[in-house]
Amino acid sequence: MMNIAIAVAVILFAAAGYLAFMNSRLIADKKREAYIPPPASEYTVYMTPQFTREDERTLTPIGVMEYEDPQGPMKVYLCRTRHKAEDLKLEEAGDVFLSHLKAARDRGTLRFYRTVEEALQGQDEVRLTERLTAVAKKR
Repeated sequence: MMNIAIAVAVILFAAAGYLAFMNSRLIADKKREAYIPPPASEYTVYMTPQFTREDERTLTPIGVMEYEDPQGPMKVYLCRTRHKAEDLKLEEAGDVFLSHLKAARDRGTLRFYRTVEEALQGQDEVRLTERLTAVAKKR
């Protein structure tokens, strides 16, 4: 009798595990179907010695580089804009930022480049920042 009870318990646990697995797959599928990609954003390349609180209200940096300028350290930010403006598309802004990055790297004045991981939205931004990281590492 005890063997039958153990067998029934094992079968019930196996069935419950299978149902939980199928339920999680259903939920994941529904989340994938409900995903709405973020709207196309505008981007800009912003050069400044210091990023201020005022800048934070309108710009979200996704990439930052610093180089040595004759007047002192200068930072260049690849930013997503938070306002309706006629700025650049991601690839255009990426190309402008890339030209600054290569110029500083080739002159030997590049101090660092870093990606702001927590600000990235979408695969296009991830791919662009990976490309920028690869260029910055070539010394």
